[in-house]
Amino acid sequence: MRVVELIAPGAAMVEGLEYAKDGQTKKITTSPGRVEGLIQGRADRPYVTIIEVDKLSESAWERVVPAMSEGAIYSAKLLAGELPTNIEDLFGPLDLRLFPADAGEVRVSCTCTDHAAAKAATLTTSTAPTTAGQTPDLRWCKHVCCLAYLLGQRLATEPFLMFALRGLDSKELLERLRERRAMAAPGLGDRSPIYVQHIPGVSEQPAPPLEASLANFWEAGPGLSEIDIPMGKPPVSHPLLRRLGPSPLAGTFPMMGLLASCYDVISDEAIRKSLPRENDAPPPEPPAGDAAGSDDDGLA
Repeated sequence: MRVVELIAPGAAMVEGLEYAKDGQTKKITTSPGRVEGLIQGRADRPYVTIIEVDKLSESAWERVVPAMSEGAIYSAKLLAGELPTNIEDLFGPLDLRLFPADAGEVRVSCTCTDHAAAKAATLTTSTAPTTAGQTPDLRWCKHVCCLAYLLGQRLATEPFLMFALRGLDSKELLERLRERRAMAAPGLGDRSPIYVQHIPGVSEQPAPPLEASLANFWEAGPGLSEIDIPMGKPPVSHPLLRRLGPSPLAGTFPMMGLLASCYDVISDEAIRKSLPRENDAPPPEPPAGDAAGSDDDGLA
């Protein structure tokens, strides 16, 4: 939507928003690099309106997917069905963008007369600048703005659609991401080294022989209670439920919603119990003067 505000004429933006709210769009289809809509205007037949963006090349995706896999937060959120809010921080160092940030990255067309006239107009046509200070592009007619508004609404609920518009379907992206993470996981032959954490003062100690530990092998050592494990909500909500997908059970019983509510209640209770309670603190000792006074009263 920022691109629309940068380049579209103000009147077209207003009318396009009204068209979007009034349901003037008969059909919207998406394909890699292209969004096409049938926008009903004042004519009998709807106008064919198109918004296009460049697809990323296969070589570009071969750089993007490894970067996603190596970033724990990126891969965790994507595999859980969430688009990280800072996703452009991943694309930026690769000299790429997921969402267009400049009007030159978006191409538009429409079969209406306003768009045809704007396309045929000379570059010397006098136009008022937009709120961003740029000269508005009259090719952004009200039908194009309408389609852009509806695309923005859909991206708000289906953010993974932007990956498909850039040339890689979300299912294919997630499959590649899972494969990359599986290849990097331990236990796959010699393809990935096993990382063993080094703990100063502990890793140097020799492990006792197994025969000497048989009697208490399944018992926790005395140092277990001293381990500090901070409790908090995970960065991704309901990751396992998201990976499982919709419930396979027939009917309208909200199984997934019920499980999500149960997980929230259990998690909140576990976090609450992990916090220190006031009763756990030792009672304050009475002042020395008060203790001596009570003894005197008893003797009296």
